[in-house]
Amino acid sequence: MNEKVELDYQYKPNPESIALAEWASIRTRRQQLLASTEAMQSLDSSLTELQRSELALYRQAVRDVPQDSGDPYKVEWPELPDFLK
Repeated sequence: MNEKVELDYQYKPNPESIALAEWASIRTRRQQLLASTEAMQSLDSSLTELQRSELALYRQAVRDVPQDSGDPYKVEWPELPDFLK
């Protein structure tokens, strides 16, 4: 029963399925980026008003990243504010 069986079959992924998986990955990254800065939004954080403003703009830019339309391979992610680099 140790016969080697060769199958002449190649799996060809559906481009639509690949794009859907990529969009899911983008949504996951978006949520991770927002979660990583969530605690800094509280009023008792040590951020200055300027830093708080920069962080709010960054978080809005992350929210504005497309989540399911356009080309998932050309998503441009916003840069972190300088004080977080």
